[in-house]
Amino acid sequence: MNKRTHELNRINNDLDKLLDPENEPAMTDIVCYLRGASISLYNQEIIRQDLLEMVLSAQERGENIQTVIGTDYKTFCDEIIASFPPKSNKEKVIDFFDTVFLSLSIFCAITIIMANETLVLIHNLIVGEPLNFNISITSGLIVSLLIALVAAFAIVNFIMKNSFTIGNLFHNNRPTVLLVLGSFPVFLIIAWFGRNTVFTVNIFIALLFSLGLYLAHCVLSRL
Repeated sequence: MNKRTHELNRINNDLDKLLDPENEPAMTDIVCYLRGASISLYNQEIIRQDLLEMVLSAQERGENIQTVIGTDYKTFCDEIIASFPPKSNKEKVIDFFDTVFLSLSIFCAITIIMANETLVLIHNLIVGEPLNFNISITSGLIVSLLIALVAAFAIVNFIMKNSFTIGNLFHNNRPTVLLVLGSFPVFLIIAWFGRNTVFTVNIFIALLFSLGLYLAHCVLSRL
């Protein structure tokens, strides 16, 4: 986030610490829902600040958050969001690639750390045996990475859009839970049958690639 947004976020985080325990869950759901709104991050923080100040004022009067905004949090948030200009196409593109670069940098770093070749390299480095700095990239790994990236986007978007009902969805909808849990064996099957090596890469080049993705995320997040 840019400097102006970062400063407002810091102020809001400080205000957030003043909330009574009974108001914290509702405010967390509201902020989560705002994160999924198609408005700029700065405007999200503006809304968050206004709501925090309203709730904190209510607390001083001995009232809770429902007294201020009612019980239909979603409708309340939708009405406020509608009063702000939507993200421009440029902002949407920047946000998309920002998220992609950050996700890929994390996935790449995990892949490098968990690679068998990395463990062998560490072992050989300790015992003084010949070192091999190459790691293998398999077809299963590439497919799993793409699936994980798409799934991460879908899950995060789902949670943000359903932040007010997510608890009930998982509590009352057993198939939803089974679907989430059932996705893990899929990755194991892909990894098992996709063990053929597509290419090898030097571990230091892979680390630089992961770092480059993270730096690209840092640049985009400040635009």
